[in-house]
Amino acid sequence: MAYLSRCQIGRTLPTLAKLIGPNPVIVQRNVAPAAVRVYSSTSFTKNVARLSLQSINQLKKSPGTVSAFASQIRSSSTHDHVRLWQLERVASAAFIVLFPACFMLQNAFVDVLFSTLLVIHTHWGLEALIIDYARPAVVGPVLPKILMGLLYALSVATLAGLGALIYNGPGVSGSVKKIWEMGNK
Repeated sequence: MAYLSRCQIGRTLPTLAKLIGPNPVIVQRNVAPAAVRVYSSTSFTKNVARLSLQSINQLKKSPGTVSAFASQIRSSSTHDHVRLWQLERVASAAFIVLFPACFMLQNAFVDVLFSTLLVIHTHWGLEALIIDYARPAVVGPVLPKILMGLLYALSVATLAGLGALIYNGPGVSGSVKKIWEMGNK
């Protein structure tokens, strides 16, 4: 409480000095002791302490209220976002193994794994972007649904295109190698 009193006195003195006049000695001798007496009075500090402790005790005792001591509550209890986050990390780490394996092995199975993982990884990233930046509270309730529908359509089309490239063409790794060869010519 003494700290609170000093802070309020520190804010009050410049204002009082402007009201009284340009003589800082008057403020220092006459106004400052009076301000200290007012702000450090026992009724003021007791009221502040009582009100703050009372509100904290009420928050701790009453059920169903949000308090400063409450644990984090998820807004969506139907989805397990921790598991999804772990799967995203596993998918990202799997690229370290699958990317070189695509070029060394050059078979359809590894290309399918790589393509599926690439589409899933991209889908999750764009989905997070839509959820974070196209919130219904910001852009309205319709646009996020349209964007999510477009994202699903784009993901399905990308996976179908990569599948067609794998089974009807040189595959994903073969296509990348051909693009690299064009750059060397």
